[in-house]
Amino acid sequence: MAEPAKDVSGIGKDTAVIGEDASFAGRFVGKDLILLGRLEGDIELRGRLHVGPKGSVRANVRATTVEVEGELNGEIRADALSMLPTARVRGTLIAKRLSVQEGAVVEGSINPASARHAEPSASPFAPPPASAAPPRPSPAPVPHPSPAPAGTATPGPAAPGPTPEKKPEGDPPR
Repeated sequence: MAEPAKDVSGIGKDTAVIGEDASFAGRFVGKDLILLGRLEGDIELRGRLHVGPKGSVRANVRATTVEVEGELNGEIRADALSMLPTARVRGTLIAKRLSVQEGAVVEGSINPASARHAEPSASPFAPPPASAAPPRPSPAPVPHPSPAPAGTATPGPAAPGPTPEKKPEGDPPR
């Protein structure tokens, strides 16, 4: 007997769905994506990525919101990243807000600080702002010796001239 269709009333017209038996390889660009099957490549979304419990992703991901129930390997850049109890995430995670529920497995580097310092952008596709170089310190002032009173000699740098001859070690002193 066929399984009854699931309610999809909450899915917007700009939401793509990759079903459990489907796979996709390449660059996926859009607004929202519900991934129940497999995807390998790059994902760039203006909205939300939801990786279902049987979903498997091997990709670099850029999205406003990422929710993971299944498996995700790669670099994830998002404003909000949520890992549910069944999530298995491996890679580099860069997010302004991070939620890891008990049971989720996370391997890799988590760097929410770099996202926190970035300028907010209207689009996750905008390149990160060029970081301003720290100001260079001005060179320390070089002290100038005060002029010596007349008739006294002040030591100064030696004038370049011929170097004194070195006598070989075996010669007797004269």
